[in-house]
Amino acid sequence: MHGSGFAGAGQRSAALTQGLEQPATYFEGNPPPPEGVFGWRLAQEAGRLGLHPQALVMDVLQRLARKMYLDGLVAGPESFNPEVPAGYTYLGQLVAHDLTFTDLGTLSRSANAGPLWASPSLDLDCLYRGGPFRSPMLYQQRTGGPDALRMKLRVGYTGGRTWDKDAPEVPGDPATAKAPQPCDLAMIACLDAASNATDLRPLPPGAPDVPKQCPVEPLIGDIRNDNNLILSQITVLFHRFHNRIVDAILASPHRPSDYEVFEIARALVISTYRSVVRNDYLGHLLDPEVWQTYARRESLQDLGGFGRRLAADRDTPLPAEFIMAAFRFGHAMVRPSYTLNRALALTETSLKGLMTFRRGMLVGDGGIPGSPIPNDWILEWDLFFPEKTGADENQAHLIGPWVTAQFYTMSAMAHDDMRRMVGGDPLYEGCYGGLPFRDLARAYLSSLPNGQYLADRLGVPKLTREELLGDGHGGLAGMNARSQRNPLAEGPDGVIEALAEDTPLFYYILREAEVRHQGRRLGPLGSALVAQVILAASLAESTTVEPGVIRRWSRVLFKGGAVPDSMRDIIGFVESPPPPAASSRPITQASV
Repeated sequence: MHGSGFAGAGQRSAALTQGLEQPATYFEGNPPPPEGVFGWRLAQEAGRLGLHPQALVMDVLQRLARKMYLDGLVAGPESFNPEVPAGYTYLGQLVAHDLTFTDLGTLSRSANAGPLWASPSLDLDCLYRGGPFRSPMLYQQRTGGPDALRMKLRVGYTGGRTWDKDAPEVPGDPATAKAPQPCDLAMIACLDAASNATDLRPLPPGAPDVPKQCPVEPLIGDIRNDNNLILSQITVLFHRFHNRIVDAILASPHRPSDYEVFEIARALVISTYRSVVRNDYLGHLLDPEVWQTYARRESLQDLGGFGRRLAADRDTPLPAEFIMAAFRFGHAMVRPSYTLNRALALTETSLKGLMTFRRGMLVGDGGIPGSPIPNDWILEWDLFFPEKTGADENQAHLIGPWVTAQFYTMSAMAHDDMRRMVGGDPLYEGCYGGLPFRDLARAYLSSLPNGQYLADRLGVPKLTREELLGDGHGGLAGMNARSQRNPLAEGPDGVIEALAEDTPLFYYILREAEVRHQGRRLGPLGSALVAQVILAASLAESTTVEPGVIRRWSRVLFKGGAVPDSMRDIIGFVESPPPPAASSRPITQASV
């Protein structure tokens, strides 16, 4: 039908799909037909040119990745999103880590199970893991001794102030404080050479006698949540939110038993997190019409095919289209630099600095890998989740088919990852293109559908050929900087037209956001994919605490009598004065 060069989903060799994050579980449940799988038009071009189909696809995807990098170099005030503060970029990363995690208990579910299994529930298991009984190392010990039930997540201290140590402190601003602050993740040092108890001493902030080769890692449920400073600080915020709820419950004159304190606190945090994701996060990023359509649906059965499958089977994996394409739109939102706080208002921190902040590079050559962050690097939340959007905060980058330069040049990780994915196949030796190429190639190797097919299936208006090609400025045919040469135009004849007819889903969703909403929100297709999956994940069962108990404690603890529904509400609760201590006999959950 599409020429002898077409390689359908069932014809790709096993060697090319080894090591994928997720077995191909499709949004609609069944694989798309051959003409719906990305690559069929390029396979036609390969047949015409006498080339290997998959080799041509990989070459074109490398060129497309380079184009996304070059288009991302055109940055300035007009490149940023006045409607979306930068904190939502990294809140989305926390959601992604919550939904995908290596779960050894699930690897036997299928002979085709990959190393990453996708949890279909927004339950913050990336914070809580097995709770204080099965993951006690993640929780603070209590003064009652090692056998006392742990309730609070660990929080670490910063390393003190490093800039202008004589400058006055600003009350209420931890970034200007001179003393260490409880605003970092707890860290653990693994001393390989320790031979007795005296070698296993506590690690004070900035300890000069700790060898640089000593492995130091965050003591958290998912180490990926420490891979950049902003995500790390958001994780600390959720730890502190949980702990403040524990304190508030303990201060209540009618507090439950110790075990119930932890379970109720976790349930309240998860309920708040789900409300924030549904209302604050999705409300900022989805197409308004799509958002209004899906936000009113309050049962899994109402959320379409994936929701119905999740209602029937709680272990239903997340769709590959979501994991490998739609929910990667956040890569386009990353800025090249950020203002962390007003204490450092004259200095923007580069993305590279944010991603290497645990490697001893913050304070020059004297930095110790894994050291606590200095106070200077504590985030000022108004700059990431402001009360009102304006010019002062860090605005996210507009959503579109581009990435910041750091994502293209992070070649070592992406190149090694691609070599692992393709199993050393000689067709793909020399593949290069950083993170955008990895995103595009993973989707291709998983036989993901193209954007046109999914738009048809979901009944949303398709981008036209002209909208995909562009008018000479952006799009597949043009460049954001007209002085730049289009890498696609330097490839074989016909590939640009082929991509306009058969567009990789990841690129299609980004271009749709640019065309439909000038990059300020996702377009209809991207919004529908994200809304169906995220809202279904927010409705999946996550706790054994009765809804009535959550509602009663919400009335006790939160203003307005309901769980917070915005990041600003969480920040306000965490930064509010702690409740006065109360002494009362424990009572049972049933009597609360």
